[in-house]
Amino acid sequence: MADAPRRIGLPWYRREDYPRIRDMMADRHNLAPTYNAWLAAAQNNEDVGRQAGLRIARIIIEPDSFAKWCAERGVEPGSAARMDYVSERCAQESD
Repeated sequence: MADAPRRIGLPWYRREDYPRIRDMMADRHNLAPTYNAWLAAAQNNEDVGRQAGLRIARIIIEPDSFAKWCAERGVEPGSAARMDYVSERCAQESD
């Protein structure tokens, strides 16, 4: 019996949230300057992951929920926090 494809979460943003998300991130310089630029890169990453046999889950990062999550854990909103948040949410969705 073959193993099921590994499921990974990708941070996903809604167009209307992107400016606020970008402003709140400590590493905003690492995020695309526009939603359209971010979306093109994100869709490419999603395609590459699927071609590699991964099950991709789009995990919406909503500004208020993410800010609260970071505050509760005492972490700075940035790439490490985004990845931890997405991993946690992805695991919750697959339960």
